[in-house]
Amino acid sequence: MNPRQAKKFIRIFAAITAAGLIAVSAIVAVIDPFFRYHDPLDAFPYVIDNQLSQNIGMAERFAFDAVITGSSMTMNFDTDDFARCFPDSLRTLKLTMNGAYPHDIRRILEAVYSGKSARTGGIRRVFIALDPATWTAETEEVKYPYPEELYDRNPFNDVRYLWNMRVLLEYCLRPAAEREATPLNRIYMTDWEDDMYYTLDWILSRYEEPAAVPQETPADAYLSGTERNLRENLLPFVEAHPETEFFFFFPPYSVLYWHNAIRENHLEATLSQEQFLAETLLSADNVRVFTFQDMEEIITNIDGGYMDEIHFRPEVNRMMTESFADGTHEITDPEAMRASIGRLRVIIEDCDLDGVLSPR
Repeated sequence: MNPRQAKKFIRIFAAITAAGLIAVSAIVAVIDPFFRYHDPLDAFPYVIDNQLSQNIGMAERFAFDAVITGSSMTMNFDTDDFARCFPDSLRTLKLTMNGAYPHDIRRILEAVYSGKSARTGGIRRVFIALDPATWTAETEEVKYPYPEELYDRNPFNDVRYLWNMRVLLEYCLRPAAEREATPLNRIYMTDWEDDMYYTLDWILSRYEEPAAVPQETPADAYLSGTERNLRENLLPFVEAHPETEFFFFFPPYSVLYWHNAIRENHLEATLSQEQFLAETLLSADNVRVFTFQDMEEIITNIDGGYMDEIHFRPEVNRMMTESFADGTHEITDPEAMRASIGRLRVIIEDCDLDGVLSPR
């Protein structure tokens, strides 16, 4: 190949490459499967299954007046249940973040309150799961690295999104061909609805009993970290938005979870932390607190009600939604929380797991 031919080849190759990149970026930008640039297109069947990449765009651009967020304890909520249970027919958006730390929740709420819905109709209610273990995280710690190109305002970073072949193939071309959109009321829901996953055999096949820890964690060990997370990551939103009613809830972990807490010798520290969370949150006028962890019929039903130590059937999420609406299982003062923790202690003490956990 002589120099003239080489230069011609390079020009053709560069032109084809540029055209390809322009075509890819145009398809991604027009469909915008992560909702970076515009509202969802009415006719496109969006697949929503990527929490880190899609939550931010949904929070900023979708139409809603209520939000539910937090860890995987929120993934099996059906948002149609909120519309059914609340008389004012909430348009609820689910923004689950598996394993969410307080700073993860803060980032979601920042997007919610800077988004279109907050600027127009306003956010009437926010529902947040309280997972005690996550509140010991550092105040700026996140569970998973974020795709910052979708969160910052730097347009030059967008090439990571616009020229991403996975985005093009899995979120643009495949949905266009298959025409199967994710129903908005069921985004992020587990497909583990078969009874085979909710059995003791299934749980024990994946369960490893933690080693016994001889030294007890001091009862106040988690309080300072929890206080910092509340002050820096959560309470600013509660204080800045008195127009929003905030619902916080303790999910019904199974007795197997509490067995682990006893083995690891942090039961008292965890229960003290929960009491502190409830008392601090209840001091705000626009906060309601619910606890489901003392529901004996649920948390002791590990052979049929759970897929592991903490993840329960979707029917439990439906029950919790109904409770938010009718006020059952609501904690209205610190003494009520102490009573709930007292009932949980009795359940834990009366539940003998030795036979359950012995070699089968």
